[in-house]
Amino acid sequence: MIKVLLFGAAADRAGTRETELPVEAGLTLAELWPLIAERHPDLAPMRDTLAFAVNGEYARGDAGVSPGDEVAVLPPVSGG
Repeated sequence: MIKVLLFGAAADRAGTRETELPVEAGLTLAELWPLIAERHPDLAPMRDTLAFAVNGEYARGDAGVSPGDEVAVLPPVSGG
């Protein structure tokens, strides 16, 4: 299992700030996204604006995730 943490508008759309998903070792963030979107379909339209972190480090789609990891889903941030 991995823990998925949702922040800001992503948490609002998903209706939760945290969820867990079963994954196998060797999965990438790009492969994980459809599992997250399947569990929380209201997030799907946000995909192009979201950033991700794995275990506290910003990560791109080709980053690997494994059981026990923590993935953060980060919406865009505005401010000045």
